[in-house]
Amino acid sequence: MKKQTLHLPQLKAELNLSNAPIIIAVSGGSDSLALLHILSALYPENQRLAVYIDHGLRPAETEAEQQLVAEIADKCAATFISCSVETVAKQQAEKLSLEEAARILRYQTLETIRKQQGGQCIAVGHTSDDQAEEILLRLIRGSGSAGLSGMARQNGYIIRPLLSFSKNSLRDYLKEHTIPYCEDSSNSDLRFLRNRIRHNLLPLLEEDYNSSIRTTLLQTATVLRDEDQLLDTMSTQAFKAVSKSEEQQLKLVIPDMLQEPVAIQRRVFEKLCWQLSTRPSHKLIAALIDLLHAENNTEVHLASGLRAIKEQQQILFHYPTEEPGYRGPAVPNRQFAPLSIPAPGDYTVPELGRKLLIKELPFTKKLLLQTDSLILDAERIEFPLTLRYHQPGERFHPFGSPGSKKVSRFLTDQKIPPTQKQEYPVLLDRKKIIAVPGLRSDEAYRATGNTLRCLELQWRKKP
Repeated sequence: MKKQTLHLPQLKAELNLSNAPIIIAVSGGSDSLALLHILSALYPENQRLAVYIDHGLRPAETEAEQQLVAEIADKCAATFISCSVETVAKQQAEKLSLEEAARILRYQTLETIRKQQGGQCIAVGHTSDDQAEEILLRLIRGSGSAGLSGMARQNGYIIRPLLSFSKNSLRDYLKEHTIPYCEDSSNSDLRFLRNRIRHNLLPLLEEDYNSSIRTTLLQTATVLRDEDQLLDTMSTQAFKAVSKSEEQQLKLVIPDMLQEPVAIQRRVFEKLCWQLSTRPSHKLIAALIDLLHAENNTEVHLASGLRAIKEQQQILFHYPTEEPGYRGPAVPNRQFAPLSIPAPGDYTVPELGRKLLIKELPFTKKLLLQTDSLILDAERIEFPLTLRYHQPGERFHPFGSPGSKKVSRFLTDQKIPPTQKQEYPVLLDRKKIIAVPGLRSDEAYRATGNTLRCLELQWRKKP
């Protein structure tokens, strides 16, 4: 294999960083120590912070690693910072793998230090070998094209300056500069999938299938990364076109979504999940794709209590309650006992956070111009009235409509979101529905030019 040469001025130009502090994650291994030494040759003194994180997993090796990192940091005129994290406690508390728990805590700690120090970025020592392993790891775990494009050279505040260099080239660099390094015993532990890929799978592929498998994987990742950037641009445009946010809810317009190719649909749903702080998975995205074609009132349960519910031409994403880990339906049952209304007055429905105001007034045509009230003919109405939820199949004749209609259908036609339909009960006299407060009166009870006295109905949110 052709030996790689590190051209530091070219590397600095590629990184295009300012002279603000740079956080360098240093474990004591060859990759991270090479990273520390290289970046120390590129950036001013006192702007380099070498951070060693003790994950609490290898107590027999930690002291020697920490001491070596401190010594090399001193020689490189870099500030040394050491931190400890409770990896096992996080693994057990959140039921994660040991690798995942360590990774999460590592990046959380590095980001905290970056903020504290006003750092411009966090540099980590991933190499081309790590990239090849990562691609196989993601393939085994079922990643899509975005995952198979591998680790990005820069992702937010994280940069990977050595991603195009092999481990061997970095060890040659350390040897040339007489810099020692430590061997992490956990890198040989075959209980970890990454290590089995590194020590078993990759050598097998190189020996029996493709001697240049690492190069092939990196070339494939480059192609997928370029294609992924194009698809990401297209899906971002599609996401803006098919979705809209309203009062802690996100709506997706189904006809617009169905015009997009399935590949873009998947990515739109993925973006939507990330925006709503839920981790997308292949199973979840497939369920959301199915939801596009499902019957009305179908719902999908996402993580942390998030729900997706379909009704007519939209899918609504929302948190039905503020209860952590909520497991109920997308529309919580907020039933209230039927409320008897013996006479005009103010009547509160605490379960709905609403209040019904009924006033009896002399009729004037000006009352019909009010947009926040329903005006009914008082002489056609018999008290007591009843306020309750409509029953399945129950109908009324909405004022202005050509005929009777199911209440459920009327609410849908009024574009009342499924999460808000329970906020609109029906009002009945002794005979039938006289109105859906806040929306429409029944044709038979509306005020006309012959009305003498009227009832004014207001359906207000309780202050």
